[in-house]
Amino acid sequence: MSKYLSLTVKEGLALIKLDAPDEKVNVLSGPFLLELEETARELASRLDVTAAVVCSAKEPGFIAGADISAIAEVDEAETGRNLARQGQLIFNRWAALPFPVVAAIHGHCLGGGTEFALACSARIVAENASFALPEVRLGILPGFGGTQRLPRLIALEAALDMILTGRTVKADHARRIGLTDRVVTASELVVQAEALARKLAAAPNLLQPERAKARGGLRRLLLEKNPVGRLLLFRMAARNVARQTKGHYPAPPAALALLRKTTSMDLDQGLELEAQTLGQLIVTDVCKNLVHIYFLSQRAKKGSGLAAPPRQVQQATVLGAGVMGAGIAWLFASKFVPVRLKDIRQEAVDSGMAHIRKLLIKKAGKQPGADERVVAQMALVTGTIDAETMDDADVVVEAVVEKMAVKQAVLKETEARLKETAIFASNTSALSVSELQQVAARPENIAGMHFFNPVDRMPLVEIIRGRQTSETTATTLFDLALRLGKTPVLVADRPGFLVNRLLMAYLNEACLMAEEGLDWQSLDRRASSFGLPMGPFRLIDEVGIDIAVEVGNTISSAFSYLKPCPLLDRLRQAGLLGKKGGRGFYLYRSKGKTPANPAVAGALGLSVGRAATESDLRRLLLLMVNEAGRCLDEQVVARPEDIDTGMVFGTGFPPFHGGLCRWADHQGRQGLVAELQKLAQIHGDRFAPCTNLENNPGFYTGKAK
Repeated sequence: MSKYLSLTVKEGLALIKLDAPDEKVNVLSGPFLLELEETARELASRLDVTAAVVCSAKEPGFIAGADISAIAEVDEAETGRNLARQGQLIFNRWAALPFPVVAAIHGHCLGGGTEFALACSARIVAENASFALPEVRLGILPGFGGTQRLPRLIALEAALDMILTGRTVKADHARRIGLTDRVVTASELVVQAEALARKLAAAPNLLQPERAKARGGLRRLLLEKNPVGRLLLFRMAARNVARQTKGHYPAPPAALALLRKTTSMDLDQGLELEAQTLGQLIVTDVCKNLVHIYFLSQRAKKGSGLAAPPRQVQQATVLGAGVMGAGIAWLFASKFVPVRLKDIRQEAVDSGMAHIRKLLIKKAGKQPGADERVVAQMALVTGTIDAETMDDADVVVEAVVEKMAVKQAVLKETEARLKETAIFASNTSALSVSELQQVAARPENIAGMHFFNPVDRMPLVEIIRGRQTSETTATTLFDLALRLGKTPVLVADRPGFLVNRLLMAYLNEACLMAEEGLDWQSLDRRASSFGLPMGPFRLIDEVGIDIAVEVGNTISSAFSYLKPCPLLDRLRQAGLLGKKGGRGFYLYRSKGKTPANPAVAGALGLSVGRAATESDLRRLLLLMVNEAGRCLDEQVVARPEDIDTGMVFGTGFPPFHGGLCRWADHQGRQGLVAELQKLAQIHGDRFAPCTNLENNPGFYTGKAK
């Protein structure tokens, strides 16, 4: 009896519905794949079938990809190769059926779902359909035939883009490049698929002219149809891959090398090389680390873990129309949550509204219906200076200046105008939520909701529980962050919370090293080579030197073992604010490069120092690791996964390292503790190994090398 597929035949047409039991989406698990194979065998033996349609009974989409946990479990290359061969064999059975098979696709069609669709005779999609081969983002490549079937269907240049980047292709673009044969409304999808299947049964070559046109054009003739053009195409792709991966991610260059080898091979030869390459990649540390990051991204979606159910949020208010407040208001509107943007100055409101519109237009792009979408979302935002308009707000997010006295005054004024169930969430980056609660009439409704800048790009949100924050408040904000498309982490109310505590310790240490005579530019280069998005001094400029001083003072005054560094305050007094002021450690112009600021040496009294070594970078990283252990000791967060989530999604810690804690475990506890002990002898107690590191085999117990 079938569990994952249902098969009905009517007047020679087979209709196969994909419907994994007890799951929200279809995932190609082992049992699902086996049932696909059994169904293909059955169809091949039936004489009453002349055409077939495959569709999904799941509302979100067609197939969400393969089972990621199966990738995590593979520890031998041969096992990985066999896994790929099994999937290839099953999809080959579908491709070899003696009648046309039309995939009727709505919603998402990802990874193995796209590969299965490629094995079908034709693809007809709803307007909301989207395709992707995101395997490179997990450190592997499409292993069920995707690297071989896609370039045989669409232009090589378009296939390279999908395979090497994992980029999502929406329905209209898929039609233009020939990935899909028809785009229809969702209500017509299955009916139109059945009609197309019957037409193909009568005329197998019906779609060939259209596909040839989609693949055609002078550009393809020049690039793909002659050896010199193909060489140029692959060289261009290789340069792009090198620029994007910086040598840290082996999957894109391996996929490119595979495609280069197999362009002139027959399908069976290409599939075998695909399986072999997947086997090599699936056992790498990078693959395992990226799978770890994937699971971190999914972990929050399971909920906060708190018992109280969340309240519904139907109306939001954001206080403060600066870049941060406007960004938060944009986020609400982009997810179709009505929001008011309030400030005390009309000019600030007008500027904030303009910023929101700009973001909405940017995100909408040139997709069909983009203008209408922007109009609909902008209609959800109301700019105001009127404090009397907040009585229906379910959540108020405060994004005013980072000073406790100001935030407390705003809370007192606002709370009096709110309904009793309304939540007041401060976007503070380091100030105490518990201290903020001291002036509240309903402290149980007060919490922190720390978004990271820029809001439209940074996925993390810290949900901070003050001493009196109720579980209902915490779960409501956690649930709201998920609804807004963010990755939330529950954090206790300690100075700096999680991310800024670790980050400011790291940035402060970098400044101390510069004062010791280290060349700060070379330390930035070391950090970038490690895979960090930017070095510590460039990051200080991005944060803002004035903000870095304020947060740094908060952290160093709270933790006496962190040695304060006056370097940044001297820069602030010299009038250097970082990127927002055009001058910091670097010079920022409207266009072009950002050279080092020659005035820094004079402002700080720094001479040209020695170049940074690997040991200097490790000093920074190990200080963060030790501080992460202290956060676990103090129960700032519950688990190492929270720290890795915070560092990857909040600071851009290199995903290929798997997160700070996973990277630390990879170093080995004994060696790491010994390094910290040596650093403590030289630089002080901030490097003294914390209890967590002294007593445990690793952050992920039993997983350390």
